Amino acid sequence: MGSIASSAREVFEGYLHRLIQEQKDLPDLTQYLNMWTFGKPYVTENIPLVKVSSWDKVFPEYRPSGNTPMFDAIGMAIRKLQESLRLLDLQPDQYQVKFFIVSDGEENASVEYRASQIGPLIKGLIQEGWGFDYYGTDHDITNMADTLNIEHDRRIRFQKTKVGMENARDHYMNERLAEKMAFIEKRRQQDHDSKSKA
Repeated sequence: MGSIASSAREVFEGYLHRLIQEQKDLPDLTQYLNMWTFGKPYVTENIPLVKVSSWDKVFPEYRPSGNTPMFDAIGMAIRKLQESLRLLDLQPDQYQVKFFIVSDGEENASVEYRASQIGPLIKGLIQEGWGFDYYGTDHDITNMADTLNIEHDRRIRFQKTKVGMENARDHYMNERLAEKMAFIEKRRQQDHDSKSKA
């Protein structure tokens, strides 16, 4: 993303602003945000897991660089998120996990995790109800998404331009908003049924 770093930063900040507005529009949905970046050869947790409603709105520094330790970033993020979910002590029907991977290059620099670990890990988490999306450009995203076990309807190739990234972001947010609304409706129905039985 180095060649369009400024645009990538603007597009991602737009995503964060929309997420904040979404939280205001859906007050009975508690949303958490966690952001990791990866490149040359660092993996960085830019925004530690935090409630969207209490996030300080400080946008992280984003400096794209060469090399793509994608497997390390995915593995580290998953493991830390799993630990956070244990600490939150939530039941599986009380939350949804949306894991959004964006890259303009194939994995080429991981040292902690390999494809043979990450692919099965993602497959198992999908079976548990986690959602994984892969949006990519400038590489064979079909092969990469297959390696990661990302479902066919949750992978998108985008044009490496600001407009292309904006379209991908908007597509992602619209798709996931529909899932969030279905989740809210299901929770409301469960609450209604519980009160009816009481």
